[in-house]
Amino acid sequence: MGDKFRVGVIGCGGMAANHVSGYLECDRFQISALSDLSSEAMIAFDKKFNGYKHYQPKHYLDAYEMLDSENLDVVSIATWHKGHAKWTIAAAARKPKAILCEKPMAEDIGHAADMIIACERNNVKLTVGHQRRFLPSYVETRNLIEKGAIGKVQMIRSISGSGLLNWASHLFDMFRYLLGDDDCDWVMGAVERNTDRYERSIRIEDRALCSFGFKSGADGLLLSDFKEDYYQGCTVIGSEGIIELRPEYYRLMNSDTNGNWSEISPKGKYFQPDESGFEIKEGAVLQAEELADWIQGNVQNHRGEALHGYKAVEMACAVYESSRLHEMIRLPLKTRVYPLDLMVESEHLPIQYPGHYDIRASQLRGENMISDENNK
Repeated sequence: MGDKFRVGVIGCGGMAANHVSGYLECDRFQISALSDLSSEAMIAFDKKFNGYKHYQPKHYLDAYEMLDSENLDVVSIATWHKGHAKWTIAAAARKPKAILCEKPMAEDIGHAADMIIACERNNVKLTVGHQRRFLPSYVETRNLIEKGAIGKVQMIRSISGSGLLNWASHLFDMFRYLLGDDDCDWVMGAVERNTDRYERSIRIEDRALCSFGFKSGADGLLLSDFKEDYYQGCTVIGSEGIIELRPEYYRLMNSDTNGNWSEISPKGKYFQPDESGFEIKEGAVLQAEELADWIQGNVQNHRGEALHGYKAVEMACAVYESSRLHEMIRLPLKTRVYPLDLMVESEHLPIQYPGHYDIRASQLRGENMISDENNK
């Protein structure tokens, strides 16, 4: 086990399981420690990974104790959203080689910027869990766009739900990734919030309309919570063709396909598109594999490094800021706090149907039905 990178995990829920699955499948890490507020959660977590040679974690109810007691190379942070900045900064102060933080990077750009500063001043590599960047269908679609297979990209569009910082953060990151990590130039947004709706303790909207302009000249459009059948993926419309992208496959229409749809399901390295959970499992292991390469100096950059996570949060917050100020927002965004909170707390966006509820309440334990305040 001596040549494996030692990993400690903070927060033992479903997303942490995805991180750990990736670490173990690529066989370059050992899981040395878990921290959660619930012993029951850690015991249940262990049962998912029984039989893995490099899964032998010690349990901690106090994450600070874990960080101080274990000589960790990597820290995975998979708490609810408000814990991301707190635990990233705490972990960075202990100087591991790298930190993998679950998305969204933070609830606003102020906290996200603090995370980057904390890691830079301690020489710690920081990545954010936008694991779909590693899927073969995404990689091939990006390459096709770069090679001009559909001409100049004019529009990229998708549908989402369950909060812009939640589901849509993957899509904002995908927009940029497919456009060669192009920067967003301007944002225009409209937000509806008639109920007191939360997602993992963060206020979210009931519905949002999001429009983006990128430096390359491409436009982006995202509709959130307008339809129930939203998905990860998008439609990319170019001057000479169209690509429909999903995690398992993509469909191409251009002159080479004679104006017909050509569907391709690229093979995965560890899992295949027809396997259950492919998009999570394949993305997680490739994300972990590239993290090991980044630590060892085999690659100069990580596809999920922190700046990309920051820019996904910035795009989400700019939608809210546009709705708050009733104007187009030019990036970089200046407001460092969460604009949706500003709208609600100033009664700029009054609640029509009172009653605080969290759409992730089913994931809580014990008697709590709203949030786990201690997990911040």
